[in-house]
Amino acid sequence: MKKHLIAAAVAGVLAAPAMAQVTVYGVVELGVANTDAATNTTKMGSGAINTSRLGFSGSEDLGGGMKAIFGLEMRLDPSNGANQESAGAAGGTTSTAFFERGAYVGLSGGFGTVKLGRIDHQGGENNDASFFDSMGNQGLINGNVEIGSDMNDTISYDTPKFGGFGLNISHSLADDGAAATGTNQKHDGVTSAQLSGAISGVGVKLGYAKQDLAGGGDNKSQGISVSYDAGMFKAGLAYQKRENASGTEPTYTVLNAVIPVGGLNLGLQYGTYDADTTASADYDRTGVYLSKALSKRTAVTGYYQSNDFGTGGTDSDTMAFYITHKF
Repeated sequence: MKKHLIAAAVAGVLAAPAMAQVTVYGVVELGVANTDAATNTTKMGSGAINTSRLGFSGSEDLGGGMKAIFGLEMRLDPSNGANQESAGAAGGTTSTAFFERGAYVGLSGGFGTVKLGRIDHQGGENNDASFFDSMGNQGLINGNVEIGSDMNDTISYDTPKFGGFGLNISHSLADDGAAATGTNQKHDGVTSAQLSGAISGVGVKLGYAKQDLAGGGDNKSQGISVSYDAGMFKAGLAYQKRENASGTEPTYTVLNAVIPVGGLNLGLQYGTYDADTTASADYDRTGVYLSKALSKRTAVTGYYQSNDFGTGGTDSDTMAFYITHKF
């Protein structure tokens, strides 16, 4: 009798559905930046190297190789405890969305991955700054040429990888026909595609995005980025161009390199932005970064960055120091 009860109990456990696996993760970064431009300012803030965040992700095994997945991620400002960076913080921004950095639910399996929610359009951003670990967010493409960062009402599909390459296709539904507001909270319909992968150790990304405007016309963005890890150094080059309905075509080119030097990571950057409007909006950016990993999760970073603007613009120089902890 006891044997039958034990066998029944074991069978019941084995037959029970798999529990969902939930991960809590995040980044806490805080530092001080001094900027010398029209005036000299010193601010404490986050987001210069790594965006401070708190996230939840999880999956449930549905059987047959299929999983249910979800993700929720909010932006943090450790300087004041707010759930987003304040506009006055170094590199700060504001948002009315609680999970501003993303919120999705989806399914994954042999067919690929489908997500629904608030999601980045990879084809509209095209430059992965996580490769440039010494400069982080400072290595990103200029936001004025991107289309599709953290978009609401998005359907995203990632194909399985073939020959080391995968394709992402995403579409954001228009917000009940509302006109774009200039922020990511409301938008017109956006469609994008990105092909990414590696050939002989050379990483390649090709991206395209299109935003259909409610008032007629559209904005387009296309770009390419190439990266290479030679062991003794890493280097990457990215170019992106935007074609606006207004007729302007801003472009941004950025070259980054990371070199290990005596236990430190030395980052070098040169970027040039052509606003295609007034010469005062154009600029060349030069940066030098030093990062020291204190552990697998904690690092300190110092950098100097110079922005040389065109005729009539105000040049700026920034020196900063940040502490970053990931969990």
